Amino acid sequence: MNHQQPRQATKMSASPPPVSGEGHLASRQRKLESMIRDPRSPVNVESLLDGLKSLVLDLDYPALRKNKNIDNFLNRYEKIVQKMRDLQMKVEDYDVVKVIGRGAFGEVQLVRHKTTQKVYAMKLLSKFEMLKRSDSAFFWEERDIMAFANSPWVVQLFSAFQDDRYLYMVMEYMPGGDLVNLMSNYDVPEKWAKFYTAEVVLALDAIHSMGLIHRDVKPDNMLLDKYGHLKLADFGTCMKMDETGMVRCDTAVGTPDYISPEVLKSQGGDGYYGRECDWWSVGVFLFEMLVGDTPFYADSLVGTYSKIMDHKNSLHFPEDVEISRQAKDIICAFLTDRDVRLGRNGVEEIKSHLFFKNDQWDWNNIRDTAAPVVPELSSDIDSSNFDDIEDDKGEGETFPVPKAFVGNQLSFIGFTYFRENLLLSDFPELSKKVEPCQNNGTKKNELRKNEDGEELIQFQEKINKLEDQLRNEIQTKDDLEQKYRAINSRLEKIMKELDEETSSRKHLESSFRQLEREKALLQHKNAEYQRKAEHEADRKRNLENDVNSLKDQLEDMKKRNQNSQISNEKITQLQRQLDEANALLRTESDTSARLRKNQTESTKQIQQLEANNRDLQDKNCALENTKLRLEKEFLNLQSALESERRDRTHGSEIIHDLQGRVLNLEEEVKNGKNTLAKVEAEKRQLQDKLTDLEKEKSNMEIDMTYKLKVIQQNLEQEEVEHKATKARLADKNKIYKSIEEAKSEAMKEMEKKLSEERTTKQKVENCLLEVEKQCSMLDCDLKQSQQKINELLKQKDKLSEDVENLTLKIEQETQKRCLIQNDFKMQTQQLNALKMSEKQLKQENNHLIEIKLSLEKQNNELRKERQDADGQMKEIQDQLEAEQYFSTLYKTQVRELKEECEEKAKLCKEIQQKIQELQEERDSLAAQLEITLTKADSEQLARSIAEEQYSDLEKEKIMKELEIKEMMARHKQELGEKDATIASLEEANRTLTSDVANLANEKEELNNKLKEIQERLAHLNEEENDLGLLRTQFEKQLAYERTMKTQAVNKLAEVMNRKNPIQRGADTDVRRKEKENRKLHMELKTEREKLTQMMIKYQKEINEMQAQIAEESQIRIELQMALDSKDSDIEQLRCQLQTIHIGLDNSSICGPGETETDDSFPGKICPSLFWKKRR
Repeated sequence: MNHQQPRQATKMSASPPPVSGEGHLASRQRKLESMIRDPRSPVNVESLLDGLKSLVLDLDYPALRKNKNIDNFLNRYEKIVQKMRDLQMKVEDYDVVKVIGRGAFGEVQLVRHKTTQKVYAMKLLSKFEMLKRSDSAFFWEERDIMAFANSPWVVQLFSAFQDDRYLYMVMEYMPGGDLVNLMSNYDVPEKWAKFYTAEVVLALDAIHSMGLIHRDVKPDNMLLDKYGHLKLADFGTCMKMDETGMVRCDTAVGTPDYISPEVLKSQGGDGYYGRECDWWSVGVFLFEMLVGDTPFYADSLVGTYSKIMDHKNSLHFPEDVEISRQAKDIICAFLTDRDVRLGRNGVEEIKSHLFFKNDQWDWNNIRDTAAPVVPELSSDIDSSNFDDIEDDKGEGETFPVPKAFVGNQLSFIGFTYFRENLLLSDFPELSKKVEPCQNNGTKKNELRKNEDGEELIQFQEKINKLEDQLRNEIQTKDDLEQKYRAINSRLEKIMKELDEETSSRKHLESSFRQLEREKALLQHKNAEYQRKAEHEADRKRNLENDVNSLKDQLEDMKKRNQNSQISNEKITQLQRQLDEANALLRTESDTSARLRKNQTESTKQIQQLEANNRDLQDKNCALENTKLRLEKEFLNLQSALESERRDRTHGSEIIHDLQGRVLNLEEEVKNGKNTLAKVEAEKRQLQDKLTDLEKEKSNMEIDMTYKLKVIQQNLEQEEVEHKATKARLADKNKIYKSIEEAKSEAMKEMEKKLSEERTTKQKVENCLLEVEKQCSMLDCDLKQSQQKINELLKQKDKLSEDVENLTLKIEQETQKRCLIQNDFKMQTQQLNALKMSEKQLKQENNHLIEIKLSLEKQNNELRKERQDADGQMKEIQDQLEAEQYFSTLYKTQVRELKEECEEKAKLCKEIQQKIQELQEERDSLAAQLEITLTKADSEQLARSIAEEQYSDLEKEKIMKELEIKEMMARHKQELGEKDATIASLEEANRTLTSDVANLANEKEELNNKLKEIQERLAHLNEEENDLGLLRTQFEKQLAYERTMKTQAVNKLAEVMNRKNPIQRGADTDVRRKEKENRKLHMELKTEREKLTQMMIKYQKEINEMQAQIAEESQIRIELQMALDSKDSDIEQLRCQLQTIHIGLDNSSICGPGETETDDSFPGKICPSLFWKKRR
């Protein structure tokens, strides 16, 4: 406390307490806010939300709800957490396309986002499976690397979220598959191996630069994007390096074939190694690409590990595979001891190796060059480069219902991540408010007491009067504008209602058309079913006839062959055929019953559709009635609006209205032309479709007629053959034996031909059905297209009429506009003084626009005042007459002002003639006079061009006129003094004028030269730009040609190196099985080691428990013995007490002589009694 007091004193003296306290609190809050906003922070907003959700999930069990505090907490937060879960991203936001991978903890799915329609790979990790195993924290490293890597060599994580059962990671989809798939499909040449090894080196360098070691580099974890470039995935085995670039681990992590010796030595010991273990895996991967198998492959896992440990002697290159010297050198440099391994001093020594030298790419542009194999994709969800995986029908295990708090969800708090997180994002607000500041103060100059000053005052009074009159006019104009706005608002509402009605009507018409189409299809189906039923009935009749004929034959055979065994066999055969025919008859009857049922169902559907059709027609009629009513209201309002517009007689407003109408009409004409063009284009398209449909129909009819003819010919031929066979059978029936043989052969041929006839008949029927379907559909399309064409033609006629009417209206409006413009020009010449008022009008208009919202609220009141508008119209007419009277006054005043201006101009000319010989003052004054005169003239002529600048120019004009008057007075005084100097100045003036003329000529020449030079420069610049454009075009074309060439070469190499599919399938299956086998062996070994460790641990615990039990049993025996001794002592004391009681009783009975003998005994037992008392 003593040490802190001086610090506090210094703080108090440095700054006042409240300010420092507030500043300190603000800085702490900013730090806290930065922690919540930072996605890498453990307490960011997503982690806090995860914590609340996990707590609610872990507590929401019946056993835990018995606790009152937990129940209160859940009652408070359960609903809001459920709402929060519904609002956050969830698995229902994605459509699953296919499962493309499955592992021990879950699976990888190809998904499509429902709203954005983007394709992703989504990894599902089971929380239950991960918590079952001890090494389940791998997903944190994987999530952090993919989320924050920001490298083109790493698969990107777009979002991570969770529910109560799974963790979800939405990642970038790599449609090219992995390098295992590529190696199984192609014989990889050294050129390809060089490319992919270089990309793996760059990808690992990116991981190492993040301070991590991958530890499981293998082709399974190298994925290819849609351009064929490589990216690393599966970062579950990654580990953070310390300051020295090393990691410490006591378990061997990785795949057996790619694991390095130093990682293998770490199993069960103190493993300490660096990033060089990844470069070993790169060497194994390069060897596998060039040779086709890993360098240390063995039949057993022990053999593989022994070869890896003895890599100096076990590394051999096969003689039947061509490998360059540089490739062998780099593989040997990778597959060596860690102390001398390539890459131990950094990635630069790998990049500088001779193996990577080529003329197609370098380390900086490798990702921009064309890859050796670009995957051929049919769509964005093409998964042909991944193995087909069967759906997992079994449900995964879930957490059991706990009886106490377990905290299963706590391990996953903070897992949620979004790359584009919108929570707590800053939205810049525009806080700058423009406040218009107008300086209304005017400078007042002291006027001299002369005639000019009096005239100016009179002129100012006239201007004030005109301004008052103008204010009155503005008020009347405001009233008219309010009425106009009210009518416009009503008109807009009606237009909106009309648009809504038309849209609903269009929707109903489209649904009506859809129902009609469905009705036509159902009618077609009904007809088809009827035809099928008839056909089945015919078939049934034919079968019955066949059965009857077979029965007759059977009876004949029975009559003929009663005594022979062969005839009995034939009878049984015929009986079988009869049974089969009966079975066929039953199936045909079933199918006919089914078809009848379908027919009844289709009729019911048709009736329902007709009812729907009637309802839609009723709705359509109601909508048409409402549309007519709204159109009538619209016409009434238009007439009212036109009457209001007619009342507006002010010239400028009429011109603005007419200009707006002309622009609207021009836009309508343009729209009409556009719609006409669209209609014509649609008409052409429909006509083209019609012609195409007719052609297809004619082709189909020709094909079907030809097919029918061919089938008929075949049928006729078969019937002829059938008759011939029957004749032959009749001839052969004469002899008994020949009858039997011929009959058997004939029956076989009959069966074959019958089956062939049935198949051909079915084919013909199917073809006919398809043709009828197509014809009906084409007829429907034809009818619809004809209806559309008729409707479009009607619309075209209407639009053409509208266009003609609009053109007539435009011509009338243009004529009116020309007349009004002529009037306006006359008025502009007469109403120069009203410019100030017009500017004020504009300002007030802007002000009126700003208070439009308040005026809209008063619309209801204005509707009530509409009845009083007629009376006000009369007053407005009176005011208009007064305005006309005032306009005549204005004209007279303007004429007077013009005469005054002309007089002033004459005076100025006289002054200019007198003061031509003056020096610099004369020049400046003459220039100012000319400027003012030109400004006055330009202001009178150019009102339409510079309306906004008029007030400023008018002020300047007045000021200049005052200055001119002052200067004129001054010059009158100075004329007498300067008459003497005029003669000398005239000569100087002549010389100066000649010099000025010369200079002007020189200036013109220089200007001409400058223009020529500028034109040349512009021409040169244009040529240079053209050359630049040509150059860029040629460069683009050259780059395109190069890429096309490289792609063609790569494609050719891809085709050349593609393996035989049978061999490829067998090899891939064998290699996959071997890898899976090895992986399973590795897992089995690790599980065994874990089991042995667990057994040792449990054995130790059992031994300790047994020792404790033995000690406890010994203590128990000792305690039992002590208890037994105590019990014996108690028994002895009880016996002694009894003896004492007996002695006391005897002493009371006996005489006094015996008391001495009795008193001797208690002396012996005193100690025991004393001990008992103390106890």
